Amino acid sequence: MTADVLHVIARSYGIQQPVITYIRHSENRTYRVDGADGGSYLLRIHQPVKDSMAGPQHTFEGLLVELDMLEQLAKGSSLLVQAPLRQTDGELIFVLKQGGETLNCSMLTWLEGRDIQREDTAAPEMAQKLGTQVAKLHAFFKGYKYAGLKYRPSQDLSYNERLVQTIKRGAPVGLFANGDVLILEETIQLVNSRLRWLEITEDTWGLIHGDLGMGNTLINDEGETSFIDFGFFGPGYYFPSSHRNVFLDSYYEYFGMEPYDLQLVEGLMLIAIIGFYAFELENEAYQDWMRERMHKLCRDLCRPYLAGERIFYKF
Repeated sequence: MTADVLHVIARSYGIQQPVITYIRHSENRTYRVDGADGGSYLLRIHQPVKDSMAGPQHTFEGLLVELDMLEQLAKGSSLLVQAPLRQTDGELIFVLKQGGETLNCSMLTWLEGRDIQREDTAAPEMAQKLGTQVAKLHAFFKGYKYAGLKYRPSQDLSYNERLVQTIKRGAPVGLFANGDVLILEETIQLVNSRLRWLEITEDTWGLIHGDLGMGNTLINDEGETSFIDFGFFGPGYYFPSSHRNVFLDSYYEYFGMEPYDLQLVEGLMLIAIIGFYAFELENEAYQDWMRERMHKLCRDLCRPYLAGERIFYKF
């Protein structure tokens, strides 16, 4: 991506004399943009590093839903979020056409901070804060209505089943041992069997962040936390993914209900991890990491889960 093209995109959002710094290329190409007015922004070119990582979130229709949601979330909640910018013509998405390819681009406000770490959550107060924030996010989602939600990724039973087929591709190329693949398949089948018994209500199924974890949670110098990267936002099960008892207590206290069966919570935590493996399967930057970690995942978490042991505190 040339500097001239990036400057054209930035100016379309009304950013004058932009200073643009490359960040990384994974699910999207990302850049920090600093304007002459002192404002800082995140430019996203929605082009994944591998074609296999592309999904409905990269389409014009799917991206438009994400940006509309973020705009409403920034206006209608107390959560600290990255709000989308509109171009000078009022449009949210800059459509870039070059070399016979059409790319969708978006601009968000910049949030200062760093990825939250385990030591940050050691204090019960932080876990309580995060649990309440996730509850507030889900409360907003319950009231959010948009006709284009069919264009967003859905983390349903069929999504879990597709993970199995994706993971299986890792065995012939030496990423995973066949025995570990079988363990993952059995784990996903068990999770799905339990989810099929779950009554689908507005309290168990709805819109979710889709990729909520420490890598997508920022903490700034004042101790304020915020959730970022809503690329997988879409329909899914309402279960938190970490932060143990205090997190769960604060999450369910917000909604005034009792915690769900921990087996389901544990199962969806495993699905989230397996989903990361599947998403990054063809990304060479993660393959050595996956070769090392897959057997440990199966040994320490999947096998005990299949045996009926509680694994909630092993994550």
